[in-house]
Amino acid sequence: MKSRFAVLKIRSHDPDLQRRGRVLAIILALMLATTATLAIVNVVQENMQYNLSNAIYSLIVVAFFALNRAGYVSTAALLTVMLVTTGSLLLLVENTDQGTRFIVMCIPVLIASFLVVSWGGLVVAALLLSVEGIIQGFANEALPSLFALLFVALLAFMFSGSLNRAYLDTRYQSLHDHLTGMPNRALFLDRLQHALDRANRDQSACAVLFMDLDDFKVVNDSLGHEAGDELLVDVSQRLQGCLRLGDTAARLGGDEFTLLLENISDVSDAVRVAERITDALASPVELRNQRIFVSTSTGIALATGANSQPGNLLRDADVAMYAAKKEGKGGYKLFNVSMHTRALRRLSLEDALRRALERQEFEVYYQPKVLVSTGEIVGMEALARWRHPKYGLIGPNEFIPLAEETGLILPIGQWVLREACRQTRAWQDQFSPIPHLVTSVNLSVKQFRQPDLTAMLAATLAETGLDPRYLQLEITESVVVDDIEYAVSLLHDLKSLNVELAIDDFGKGYSSLESLSRFPVDYLKIDRAFVKELGVRDQDAAIAKLVIELAHAVGMKAVGEGVETTEQLALLRELGCDLAQGFYFQEPLPSEAALMSFSHPANGAGDNLP
Repeated sequence: MKSRFAVLKIRSHDPDLQRRGRVLAIILALMLATTATLAIVNVVQENMQYNLSNAIYSLIVVAFFALNRAGYVSTAALLTVMLVTTGSLLLLVENTDQGTRFIVMCIPVLIASFLVVSWGGLVVAALLLSVEGIIQGFANEALPSLFALLFVALLAFMFSGSLNRAYLDTRYQSLHDHLTGMPNRALFLDRLQHALDRANRDQSACAVLFMDLDDFKVVNDSLGHEAGDELLVDVSQRLQGCLRLGDTAARLGGDEFTLLLENISDVSDAVRVAERITDALASPVELRNQRIFVSTSTGIALATGANSQPGNLLRDADVAMYAAKKEGKGGYKLFNVSMHTRALRRLSLEDALRRALERQEFEVYYQPKVLVSTGEIVGMEALARWRHPKYGLIGPNEFIPLAEETGLILPIGQWVLREACRQTRAWQDQFSPIPHLVTSVNLSVKQFRQPDLTAMLAATLAETGLDPRYLQLEITESVVVDDIEYAVSLLHDLKSLNVELAIDDFGKGYSSLESLSRFPVDYLKIDRAFVKELGVRDQDAAIAKLVIELAHAVGMKAVGEGVETTEQLALLRELGCDLAQGFYFQEPLPSEAALMSFSHPANGAGDNLP
């Protein structure tokens, strides 16, 4: 379809010029076809009188066609009006019949009105009427045609003006965001393409900033979508106030905004704009009698190469924005190639994750928990691993967030729970000296919110034949404090099955003493961030001591996770910690390798105790 109408292509990025240029191209093509037809008729009739004039006329039309195609649409249209008007004047001089003169005189009037300016037809009509009056003296038989010409000119003036206004209004709406009035994605990408063309031509650089409002959903959920819209309008005004002359700000949709910075010397110019935006958004917004503080996560992508494409540059800035968001609110990140590589890997993993369960690519690794006092193994933590056919063994830090986002965490978590219960029962049957081995399994946020969690857990225990006393469920502190009443109720339901319960990563959340005393929990696990700094920072030793004493005060036991050195273990023992786990004792291993721990406890952990 594109190749069929390639002859109508106009070399211009302005859609309005392209529209008028295509119409003019059709008119010029018809004029050329008419001239060629007349020439053929003259040849057939052996009338050679007008051959030279027809040839000259055809060359002029072809020149106008080339001028129009090159993007000089207004010039070509004006010259066409002049050419056709000259032809009409010649007809007046030759005293052609009224019908022919009327039709020919209407042509330049219409072209001038619709392709030059709306009032252009009135000027041409006035010129033709003036010449008609001078030559013919407004003969009675000519008056109907002259009034008709004037009527056509007036109609063309009114209709072309309305048509242009409707076109411009429709185009504005299609290229601008209806809420903020800012350019939308289509207009932004168009301006970005022009900026890249200029940058390649002038050997300059441009940059794209991709911004996403932090916690915008909270505003919508708490104050309503109308308040959210007011916030977006306020943010858009602040963003536009941060622009340099010639820059473009756009709203892509939702709470996503982009900025196009042209003629920058290096990336530091883009960074300064990002920091200016942060400062501009620092002051709160008053919405519904509430003070709302706004921040944005910003990704910056710099275009310096000739191969930069608008879509790729916008994608790179988007990737950098998500990298900034992961590091916290209100920050910015510069795009680098490794980000794109990680994004592609993430996309590939997300697709493969959906088939990993049915392909049996998941494995459960086990890490022992030992008594700090003796080094005796009293438990195992079940940790999921994914053996990807291309990337090899993938840890939970990479694929568990993906599973959470896609909802696949529920079937994966259920499989890990069932496999851990089955393996624990197998160990108990195989090693009679360790009947009291307790295996812990982590519950994700979505699992903890699963309505039938208690029933599913009871069914799994019955299916595997594991005594509930030898299963421990670990829930992160942030999950249980999110909704205290729900957590208390669910934890009591789970405890009714006689399983053990532990709060993981304790110290990172905001548990109160009152809520902690209501939780029917057996263990508090000190967050590894505090264990890591034991012996390095006194503050972390104080926090670890506080958690241990708190656990003992409410009848729980304390577990130190992430132990890697003798010094850390010695300090935990000195602080009264009950259990510990970490690479110091043994890294997570498959069930077959973990089996050796029972014969050689935690790689000699007992011998390693200080």
